[in-house]
Amino acid sequence: MENELAKSMHKVDEIPDEAAVYVTDNVFNTIIGLAISEVDGVHSLADYATEEALTKQSQRTFNRCSKLDFGENEVDVSLWLNIAYGSNVPEVANNVQNKVISVISDMIGYTVGQINITVADVVMP
Repeated sequence: MENELAKSMHKVDEIPDEAAVYVTDNVFNTIIGLAISEVDGVHSLADYATEEALTKQSQRTFNRCSKLDFGENEVDVSLWLNIAYGSNVPEVANNVQNKVISVISDMIGYTVGQINITVADVVMP
């Protein structure tokens, strides 16, 4: 279990006297999930395994709508979401990408490499 936790921890800052600040994958997923839910045209998040809508906003939900691939101070993100009917899909996807880049940079200090978006469904608002 300790090894699993170590794999999901990512250094975000150095503190004097050889201390450091780490965040887990859960922190990334929660920030990303909350940011996505603020973007106009996003109806809901989708489970990357089943592509079913995830309507409840919770840590478990956020962990199931995104996959993360880490480099040194950089992360690639793959997202699954449902778009509201009538929304411009490329525009919504671009807005999601910009929002994720902004919040990850501002809140954690990581650079975002690629953001891949899979639109799982179109849903009536």
